[in-house]
Order: sequence, then structure tokens, then C-alpha cells
Amino acid sequence: RVSTPFNHQAIMATAVNHKCAVCEQPALKRCQQCKSIWYCSRDHQVSDWKSHKARCKAIAADNAQADSYTIHKAEFDRIRIHYGLDKPKQAEKIATLLSNTVANEAVSAPKFAKSFGMTTQEAVVFLEWIKVGVKFKEDNAKRNGGVKF
Repeated sequence: RVSTPFNHQAIMATAVNHKCAVCEQPALKRCQQCKSIWYCSRDHQVSDWKSHKARCKAIAADNAQADSYTIHKAEFDRIRIHYGLDKPKQAEKIATLLSNTVANEAVSAPKFAKSFGMTTQEAVVFLEWIKVGVKFKEDNAKRNGGVKF
């Protein structure tokens, strides 16, 4: 049986880049739950589980949240581009619609959807990302001494 040099090199590069959490030797196996801790053998993974268990769940939750963020951001970008919501005229229409709402009452997703010819679900995704952006700017302003955006 002949192994291709490319595969062998790729495997060796992975081992060299990752160290076992137990012995710091090159590692090819990683925790399947959090995917961030590497091991040289199953025995080392098992022996490390008691100390790794608590961190593992937290890391896995953070990874899931990051994956969710990435998926939702990609959908927001798709909607923004598909409906031309990044164009100045559309951006102005969005700003007007959002600023003309009654105090403390958000624009409804069905109304937003109808205004831009999209589905209600797309409007929900878009409006949620607008909220994320506004909160980010508000938090940033607080951290920077109350500078308004």
C-alpha cells in the first residue's frame, strides 16, 4: 500500500501544530465536544476528562454561540444584499421607518417586510441584527465615556 506524501505531510503538520494537553507531545486527536483540546492518545483524553469536563461544556457553548452568530450574520448579509438594503436610498427608508415608531415601540416585522418586499422571517432576522448593531454602538459609547454615535 502506498501512502501519498501530501496526506502524510498534512497529518504530520497537524500533529506538529497541536500538543497533547496531558504530555505536550504532538497530538492528532481532539475533544469531540469542544474541539479545542488536543490529545496524543485516547488514554490521555480519558485521564484528562475529570479536569477538562467543566471547561469543555463552557467552550462548547461558546463555540455554538459563535457558530450561531456566523450563521445569522451570513443570513443578515444575504438579506441586505438581496434587497439592496445597503443602498443609500434604502438605508434612508430604513432609518425613516425605524425612527418614526412610537416611543419604545419597535417597528413590526410584518410592516418592515411589507415595506421592503421580503418575508416576515427575513424581516425578523434583519431587525434583530439592527438591534445587535445599535446595542453594540451604545455599549461602545458607554465604554468610551458616553460619546454618542
